[in-house]
Amino acid sequence: MSKLPSGRSRRTAGWEFRVVRWLVRHPGAAVGPGLVGGAVVGLGPEVTGGVVGGLVVGAGAWYRGHPDTFDTWAAPVVRAWRRRWVGAYSGRRWVGLMGSCGLTTVHHKTGEVLVPRVLKVRSWSASIDTVRVRLVPGQALRAFTSALPELTATLKAERVAVEQGRPGEVVLIVQRDEPFGLVIPAPLMPESSAAVDLKSLCLGENELGGEWREPLIGTHHLTAGATGSGKNSVVMAKLRAVAPMIRDGLVRPWVCDPKLLEFVALKPILHGRYADSPEDCAELIAKFVSTMERKQKRLQRKGVRGVPVSVEHPVDWLILDEVGYLMAYNSEFAHEIANACAVISSMGRATNDVLDVYVQEPSKDVVPIRDLLPHRVCLRVTSERHPDMVLGDGARERGAIADEIAADESTAGVGYRVDGRSRTPRRVRAAYTSDRDLAELVAFVQAGTAVAA
Repeated sequence: MSKLPSGRSRRTAGWEFRVVRWLVRHPGAAVGPGLVGGAVVGLGPEVTGGVVGGLVVGAGAWYRGHPDTFDTWAAPVVRAWRRRWVGAYSGRRWVGLMGSCGLTTVHHKTGEVLVPRVLKVRSWSASIDTVRVRLVPGQALRAFTSALPELTATLKAERVAVEQGRPGEVVLIVQRDEPFGLVIPAPLMPESSAAVDLKSLCLGENELGGEWREPLIGTHHLTAGATGSGKNSVVMAKLRAVAPMIRDGLVRPWVCDPKLLEFVALKPILHGRYADSPEDCAELIAKFVSTMERKQKRLQRKGVRGVPVSVEHPVDWLILDEVGYLMAYNSEFAHEIANACAVISSMGRATNDVLDVYVQEPSKDVVPIRDLLPHRVCLRVTSERHPDMVLGDGARERGAIADEIAADESTAGVGYRVDGRSRTPRRVRAAYTSDRDLAELVAFVQAGTAVAA
C-alpha cells in the first residue's frame, strides 16, 4: 500500500462506500424508491399503481384547475428538484462547472480534487434559482465573487450574484432570464392611516416574486437612474402607499420639481410646498430646514429624543427630483441647496424629516451629499461605475449590473437595491403609476379631512 509520510493513503474510498456516503447525504434518493418498492410488496402492483396514478392525476388537476396555489406551493418544489437532479447543479455537470470556473482545489496532502458541494436548491420563480453551496477547506466568498463572469457565461444565465451564507457556505443567486416580464400595476392605497407602516412601504416586486418593501422614515434616500429608467415610478409608489397619512396631515410632502412636469399634478395637495425654479427650490428647502429646527426645539423643551408620528409631529418629506440640476448644473444656488440638504440628512432623522433624492448621474461632483444618504436604489444607468457609486463598492461585482439593463420602456422601474442583512444586490421593479392613478391619488387625499392629533 502506498502511503504519504503523514500516514494518509493516496487511494480513495471504494465505490460502494462512496455510494453509501452519497445516500446518507441524500436520503430522499433511497426513501422514495424504497416506499414504492415496499408498497408493491405489501399492497400489490395494482393498488400501488392506482395510488401513484391518482397522485399524478390529482397533481395535473391542481396544475390546470388552480394555477395560483399550484404556482405558489408546488411549482417551486418541482422546479427545484428538476434543476437540482437533472440540471446544471447535479453530479458530473456540477463538478465540470466548478472545474471550468476554477473553483475546485487540490488537497495539499492527498492530491484529491475538492469540489464545492451543492446543499440545497430553491427556485422561487421560473427566472431565479438560489443555490446553497458548501465551500471546500481553504476557500472563501471571494473565490466565487471573482468567478461570477465565468459562472454567468457557463450557466448561460442573465446574472449570477453571490452572498455569504452560514459559516463555510455561500449562496448563489442565478437569474436565468428577466423576472419582470409584465408591468406591475400601481399599489393600492390603504383606506386608513393605521394600515400604513412607514418603515415598510410596498413599492413593487422583488426578483423572488415577493413584495419590494422600503422604509420611509428613519433614513434618507437616493435613487439613481438614467432618463426613462423609471425614477418617477419609485416616488409615486411611495406617495400612493402613504396616501391616507397625507390626507390626515401625518405626512407632508415637499417637492422640488425642476423639470416642471413630473409633480405638477400634485400641487393641489401640497399646499404651497412645491417649487420648480432653482431660486424657488432654494427658498423651499430653507423653509423645510426652518420647520425641522422648530420641531427640534419642541423636542428639546419636552426633553425627549423622538416622538410618535402625529399631526403635531408629522413626517416632513422633501422630494428632490433631478437633483443634479439643483446641486451641480446651476451654480448660483447649488452651494446653498447642497448645504441645506447636508443639514437635513445629518440632523433630520430624530424629527422624522426625510430627504428623498433622485438623480441621473450619481457622482460626488453631482451629488456632494451622496454619503449622507444611506438608503439607495440603482435603476438603469449608463456607466458600469454607477452601480458602485450608488450601492457601494463591489456592488456590480456582486451582481448589480444596472448598466446592462435594456434601455427601453419595457424595463422602466427595474433596478437593484442592496439587501440590508446580506449586502447582496436584489433585482426589483417599481410599480407603474399612470396619470389616472395619479389623479386617483389627488382625489383620494382631497376627499378626506384632517384628524386631530
